[in-house]
Amino acid sequence: MKGISKMRAIVYGETIWDIYPEEKVIGGAAFNYAAHLAHLGAETYFISAVGNDDLGDEALSEAKRHGIMTDFIVKNSKKTGACIVTLDGEGIPVFDVISDTAYDNIELDRECVERLAELKADVFYFNTLCQRGNVSRNTLRTLLDCVSFPNTVCDINIRKDCYDSDSLSLCMEKCSLVKISDEEGHVLYDFGLIGSGSGDFLRDVADAYPNIRYIAYTLGSRGSRVLDTAEGKTCDSGIPEKVDVVSTVGAGDCYCASLTYEIYFRKHDLADSVSFATERCLKVVSRREAVPF
Repeated sequence: MKGISKMRAIVYGETIWDIYPEEKVIGGAAFNYAAHLAHLGAETYFISAVGNDDLGDEALSEAKRHGIMTDFIVKNSKKTGACIVTLDGEGIPVFDVISDTAYDNIELDRECVERLAELKADVFYFNTLCQRGNVSRNTLRTLLDCVSFPNTVCDINIRKDCYDSDSLSLCMEKCSLVKISDEEGHVLYDFGLIGSGSGDFLRDVADAYPNIRYIAYTLGSRGSRVLDTAEGKTCDSGIPEKVDVVSTVGAGDCYCASLTYEIYFRKHDLADSVSFATERCLKVVSRREAVPF
């Protein structure tokens, strides 16, 4: 009897502990994305780095608990990533990301790159935050130059002092699916990476980057819009069901992972994929944990 095929994903990026006044929670957009994919059933390999410290050991344990393959999580001499998080009155997070940590210094030798190529992953994910440090940025560029991926997903994560035109450009030029929020979309205009000719954000992105098949535009409590550029079809989630919001940390990561899984593995149509991703996000925002599954 043939085994059931699984989607295979490689996720590149940050492992960060979100430090709240009363507790710490494992996180980072890339970690959260990897964890959500793993819970959905994808064979998920995570390329990251943690420190030789207690937080690093705990991060590895958390990755395994979520079903993430840890073969490519390395330890180095830097401290494990951390972010001080405060929430405003509406549960919206404010981030203070600690600089020059382990994930800013991800390094892969030739053998690791060859092993990654042999995995023949269905999807490769990276974001802007993981490019903050020059070491990790250069490693990412080397990986993209040496390994071909059929589908590449990018998440635009705008954090103070953690992005620039170069990191944004790499995301936009290499992805087939991009996720960006309405609060962050302006940076593409600010850096001149898209023009404002059409007056419609999704169309402006599509005109500037013909490599992008899916543009996912999240609108907070107003839901999301996704454009399939090949079909010329836009799907609007509509206003999601109202729930008591505890924290929106990780909601975008859940949405991105769920959309990825539905589109690239389950091959569901756009409307069903957006609906599925929206429903899973409602579970995230009603809990403190970014991966409450």
